[in-house]
Amino acid sequence: MVNEQEREAFLNTVNVPEDAGDYAEDLIKIMNRIPPGWGRWISCDKGWYPLIIETDNKLKFIDPNYEIHQIKEKFGTLRFYYGSQFTFDTVEHNIMDDIVHQAEYRSERICETCGEKSYLSKIKNRQVRYWYKTECIECAKERGYEEDISEEEY
Repeated sequence: MVNEQEREAFLNTVNVPEDAGDYAEDLIKIMNRIPPGWGRWISCDKGWYPLIIETDNKLKFIDPNYEIHQIKEKFGTLRFYYGSQFTFDTVEHNIMDDIVHQAEYRSERICETCGEKSYLSKIKNRQVRYWYKTECIECAKERGYEEDISEEEY
């Protein structure tokens, strides 16, 4: 059983993904925007790290003090939850929402695993057992999902 102090320490520790590579420094800065107690990690694969960093750069241009509440994959696309000093009825907040929605939309055509971009049919959001993934056919096969895909699908 974990006590409250251990729980807080876990939630407030920046959890750099093992595959962060060249993106580690930027991801650490991003995770430091997550308030204490929220859990400082990003829950997606490395293919979306550049998109996350780009989104963060755009958001902090508008609101240098914005907070990140969560970044994750859900139903095969990126989810980027944030808080801002700007209220919902301001132009700045609407622009920030548009930036986030655009990133989430773009994630539908970027392989979450390798970052391959395609606006044709090479990248597909598909259900793998009980999980949705957005991957190129090569990454899907590498992960052992050949039986779940066919060339006709792509």
